[in-house]
Amino acid sequence: MSAAHNPEFQRQLWLNWHPSLLAWSLGLSLLILAMPLALSSPKDLPGSLSMTAIAGVWVAAIVYGSVLAGRSLAEEASQNTWDWQRLSALSPWQMAWGKLLGAALPAWLYVLWFAMATAAIATVWVMEPIQIHHTIGLAVLWGLGLQTWAMNSVLMSWGQQDRPVNRRRAALLPLLLLFFIPGPFISHVYKSVVDHSSDPVLWWGMDVGGLGLAYLSGALVLGLGLLGLWRQLCTRLDVRTLPWAWPLGLALTGFFSAGSLNMGIAAFFSSTALLALAGTAYVALQHMDQHLRAWRQVQWSASRQRWREALEALPLWPVSLLLAFVSTALLRLTPAHFEIEIGGALSSFTLYLCLQLLRDCLLLTGFALLAGKLKSPLAAFVIAWLIINFAAPLLAYGVGGYTGAMVVQPVIAMWLATPEATENTRSWMAYVPWVSLSLQILVTLGWVVYVFKDRVLGFARDNTAA
Repeated sequence: MSAAHNPEFQRQLWLNWHPSLLAWSLGLSLLILAMPLALSSPKDLPGSLSMTAIAGVWVAAIVYGSVLAGRSLAEEASQNTWDWQRLSALSPWQMAWGKLLGAALPAWLYVLWFAMATAAIATVWVMEPIQIHHTIGLAVLWGLGLQTWAMNSVLMSWGQQDRPVNRRRAALLPLLLLFFIPGPFISHVYKSVVDHSSDPVLWWGMDVGGLGLAYLSGALVLGLGLLGLWRQLCTRLDVRTLPWAWPLGLALTGFFSAGSLNMGIAAFFSSTALLALAGTAYVALQHMDQHLRAWRQVQWSASRQRWREALEALPLWPVSLLLAFVSTALLRLTPAHFEIEIGGALSSFTLYLCLQLLRDCLLLTGFALLAGKLKSPLAAFVIAWLIINFAAPLLAYGVGGYTGAMVVQPVIAMWLATPEATENTRSWMAYVPWVSLSLQILVTLGWVVYVFKDRVLGFARDNTAA
């Protein structure tokens, strides 16, 4: 369905468009462009006008557009209209595209005026060889991408009742994307736009240049933003879907980041595994307050052999962790596997990280299932995690040195070990990480199963009896 026939897009046009907006945006744009005319000398006038117009394009697309896109969702909660959206026949894609293209319409008017001014200035004055079309094209691409992440950040700040619970967090994500993602390639982009003799920029063996890297990064940010926005809107609109969007986003990010390493397919497996590990920790903590309800839904669906519904209700951390295990296994099968090695003793370090994260996620799930019995399951988990990962290894190190720390917490011990300590270890120490992590996982799993029987299966029995 095209945007013109999208009910949400039409609604956003009705809310945001009025004829005076055209004249108002043009007048304000001309006022901003008039400032360098009054403040600059005739010699510096072309450069000042050009920089003002280019800055106007980027600020309007990224900053103003992101504010408008995020506000379109925030107003749904503040004006209590989200229940009407849930009851409508809108699909998550219609909602995403309708708000993205319609809510930021005033910002795109400013982009239009400043882009026309930029092109006119470059035509009237013979400027340095700045590629205006790339400057405007990147602003549009990155503007759309950051607008999707502004909407994502608003949805992430909502609680279970579709109400904002943390307004500050809603502003952090677009700021991080805006200021930190362009860092690795901003100099390459500037050289490609201004200086055509810049050094080659390789991505998967191809010289894409700084502009190509900027376009690829912008496409990744936009694609991941749309994927995340669709997935979050599915949840908010009560549209069930299989948990494929999150691992796909991690794999795409791994593919992009591995391309700049120029180390072949093994770099893709390594990058994807590490990103999946970080993603597992994030989603486990982010959705901790929803785990009890999710596992009850999984149990209810599985008991009635509704396996698709069980997968749809499954928390994201098992899916993400499975991707990490698969990527690690494929990494170890590559002829020249590319892994993080510390002191030459960590040929399986990524796999150790997977096992430790499995233990920590099981621990987190156990405390999440105790919601209602504990005042703060998150605080209880953090305390237990600090004891297991820091206090206990330090005590073991003080008593038994490197060997004692390896028995209690092998990953941290390996990370902090000195080359002398690893060289003096005996051959049987190679089996200690596997045995230690396996025992810890089994003990934690046993405790989680016990809590699961009480809080999930017991809840199902009580409902059946009632």
